[in-house]
Amino acid sequence: MSDVAGGEERYFERRQIKKAIAWAEAGGIAVHRNLDRYDGKISEGGRVMRRPFLHVIGLRPVLEEWSRRQGVPLEAIQPERKRRVAHIDAYGPYAQALLTRLAGRR
Repeated sequence: MSDVAGGEERYFERRQIKKAIAWAEAGGIAVHRNLDRYDGKISEGGRVMRRPFLHVIGLRPVLEEWSRRQGVPLEAIQPERKRRVAHIDAYGPYAQALLTRLAGRR
């Protein structure tokens, strides 16, 4: 039995990607710090992307529910590729607010 509560959020630093994916595959929501090399680039939606950059990772049904609760459009969910988990790219003020909210859980 997994020790991850369905949809429980947890923050992971850049070097903890394997732990983040394992958490997400077990049913949690992994908020993973991504590289900041995208700073200043234009997103597909036409927005200027600013630091910090995060991936919000989860199984699609869990990530969809998390998105609804957070007010994030379902269209923001990126498809599963090499792994069973999907992800959302978060950056700028939204990502900073997410980091602040999770600060006490690290």
